[in-house]
Amino acid sequence: MKLLKKVARCLADVLEVYLPIAVFVALFLVFLTNIFCRYILRDPQNWTFEFSTYSFVVVGLIGACTAYRKEDHVVFDLVYTRLSSKGQNILRMISYVIVIVFFLVAIPESIVSLARLPTVTSIMKIPERIIFMSFPVLLVSIVCRSVCRLVLDAKAFRNKTYVQSYNTEEKDALI
Repeated sequence: MKLLKKVARCLADVLEVYLPIAVFVALFLVFLTNIFCRYILRDPQNWTFEFSTYSFVVVGLIGACTAYRKEDHVVFDLVYTRLSSKGQNILRMISYVIVIVFFLVAIPESIVSLARLPTVTSIMKIPERIIFMSFPVLLVSIVCRSVCRLVLDAKAFRNKTYVQSYNTEEKDALI
């Protein structure tokens, strides 16, 4: 079981941390290339804009996985913060069930839609299905993380502790 957790954590790190970093570094270098070509060489390159745009999409979608992972995303918690710890626990479990159900419904159709997507980028001729594959990755990542959190919150509810037991330390990166 420890090996499985270690492999899952490593895979999550690659997909949610290192891939967006690599894509962002590439985006930044291509952006600098665009500035150099446009203002120094006086020969603007159109592919740099296209690359930057699609890279930004990938970084945004995969970066959302990281935000959800660290619970560093925007939330509206006006009602949540006014509830007791038991009420907060119940509300978390309800929200995780909603996310899991809707995202599980969306995963197959998004993959099928991407598989059928015939378009390629206009300048670089990269199949757009490769670029937008980051969307199902986002869905799968959030479903897996929500299932883990739902299980932990259900255990807390059963034990009547009601306390959120994930993301208490940085080492709990998978959850």
